[in-house]
Amino acid sequence: MSSEPAVQPVDLGPACCLTIDVEEWYHTCLVPSLVDPELRPAGLTEELDALLPDLLELLARCGRRATFFVLGEVARRLPGRVRQIAEAGHEVASHSLWHLRVSERSAEQFRGDAAGSRRLLEDLIGRPVVGFRAPEWSFRFRSHPHLPLLDEAGYRWDSSLAPYLGAGRWSNPRDPHRLVWTGPEGERSLLEIPPFSWAGPLHLPAGSWTGRLARISWVEGAFRRALARGRLAVGVVHPWEITGRPTPGTLTGFAGFVHETGREGYRERFEKLLSALPWTSIAEALTPTRG
Repeated sequence: MSSEPAVQPVDLGPACCLTIDVEEWYHTCLVPSLVDPELRPAGLTEELDALLPDLLELLARCGRRATFFVLGEVARRLPGRVRQIAEAGHEVASHSLWHLRVSERSAEQFRGDAAGSRRLLEDLIGRPVVGFRAPEWSFRFRSHPHLPLLDEAGYRWDSSLAPYLGAGRWSNPRDPHRLVWTGPEGERSLLEIPPFSWAGPLHLPAGSWTGRLARISWVEGAFRRALARGRLAVGVVHPWEITGRPTPGTLTGFAGFVHETGREGYRERFEKLLSALPWTSIAEALTPTRG
C-alpha cells in the first residue's frame, strides 16, 4: 500500500456540522500521566455523566443535531449516556478506545483501537458507526501509515487532518476530499472531512482556545461565508468547554493554557453560536436528500 495517497476533491455542498469530542477534562495528550489509563491517578473528578444530559438538553432546545466522537473508555463507563446520544437523534462516531496519539500506537495497536471502539459503540447503539476522529488530530498528515487502517476497520470517513499548525499541517486540504491508496494488495479509500479553519492564510482553528477567544460575531461570520461559498464547515467543541466553570483538576503549562484560556463566559457565547447557525451532524450532511 502506497504511503502517499491520491487526493480527490469532493463537493458535499454547504453545511455547518457540529462535532463534539466526548472526553473528560483530563483526556489531554499534553499530560501523559493523565491520558494514559495505566499512569492516571485514581480519584480524578469526572464530569461527563452530568455534562452530557445538559448538552443534549441544550441541543434539543435549539433544535440542533451533532456528531459525537466518543472515546471507548468513556463508552464503557457510561453506556447509558452513549445510548441517550443516539436516541436523541445525534450521530455517534469513534474517538478511538483511548485518548492516545496515533503516532504512539503501533499498527497492530491502532488496528485494535479502531476496530474495537467501532464494535463497542455499535453494540451499544445498535446501528453502524462509520466516522472516526483521532485523539488530538494525531494523524497530522495524509501520508500517515495508519490512516488506511480506518478503511480496513470499516469506517467510511475521518475528521482528523487539521489544516493548521500544531494539530496538523497548513498543506492539509481545508475542504472535504477523498484519500485513495493503491498497492499490490488492492485499493483503500477514505473520505476526509477536516475541521474548519478561518482567518484566511492564518488557518486558525474555529474551536479550542482560539475559537473561545474570538468574538462570536467573527466565528459566526466565518461559518456564514463558508456556507455562502458552498463549503461544508466542521465546528468542534468539548463538553468541558461549556460548563461555565474552570476544570475540576489542575492543569499547568501549555495544557492549562489550552484548557482555561477564553473559558469565562464561553457557555453563553456558545449558546448564541448554536442558535445562530443551522448546525447538523456529519451523517445528515452526507445524506443526498438533505435540504
